[in-house]
Amino acid sequence: MTNAAKITVIGKRLAKPGETFIFLEEQAECKKCKIRGTCLNLDPGRKYEIVAVRNSTLLSCELHDGGVLAVSVKNAPIEAYVDSKRAVEGAKISFDPVKVKNEDSDDTLNNELFAPKGLLKGDKCVVKDVFEGVEKDGKTYKRVILVLE
Repeated sequence: MTNAAKITVIGKRLAKPGETFIFLEEQAECKKCKIRGTCLNLDPGRKYEIVAVRNSTLLSCELHDGGVLAVSVKNAPIEAYVDSKRAVEGAKISFDPVKVKNEDSDDTLNNELFAPKGLLKGDKCVVKDVFEGVEKDGKTYKRVILVLE
């Protein structure tokens, strides 16, 4: 998805500009819904940010008590660690999650910022901001803000 705004619906309590959410997937209750095409037009597993509430018309929803409102959303910025050599503000990169070793055992795990929710291996992203670095497994990584292209 490009970062152009899309229209969808979200629970009334969550419908505030600046709020972010990860779109999960169609639920059983969605199968018989009349507005499911509007609600289900997002990519499962992606993180979105609400840009604006479209109007105050409350629509009923089996999943959201209190109903849903139409909103405009865009890809949300996602915080992640990337190889320090690729952490350049404005750079277009292909995201590559990093497996890091757990300090307490030999097991590997995906630390939240090394493999953040909303990003998949190979996603094309733009580096928006670059922050401090960390050392893990003999390599240096920088904390960045990424936006899907």
